[in-house]
Amino acid sequence: MNLRDIKKDIDYVLSAFIEDCTVCAAVNPKSDDKVIAGLMEDAVDLYNELRDKVTVKIEGSKKTYFNNLRKEILERTDALYTQLSEAVAKGNKAAEAPKAEKPAAKKAPAKKAAPKAEKPAAEKKPAAKKPAAKKAAPKAE
Repeated sequence: MNLRDIKKDIDYVLSAFIEDCTVCAAVNPKSDDKVIAGLMEDAVDLYNELRDKVTVKIEGSKKTYFNNLRKEILERTDALYTQLSEAVAKGNKAAEAPKAEKPAAKKAPAKKAAPKAEKPAAEKKPAAKKPAAKKAAPKAE
């Protein structure tokens, strides 16, 4: 366990979340930008909180403390991703709901295609015959 690795994990995971938030806001024009901006602020607050926890003087086992800190990083970031997916889903449902239904126009019945005439028997080509497989000669002992 390296302290530098934990700091890199915090940077990577939370910067990836913030990047995903910006992508969702750009790709989904119907999503609520205020909710996504709030999630980004929560991510920045989480980043600051976790960095403070990393630099605290630890009494007892450092290994268990940092293992618990890594679990906390993943659990809390997963909760933020869940909130982001709910916000995107809510934005997509809101975009689909207000559409008014138009009466369906009646379609003309499809014309049936005339059956194709088969070629006369004289014009049909016989199927090519496959050459017979050669039988192996019995071996003399």
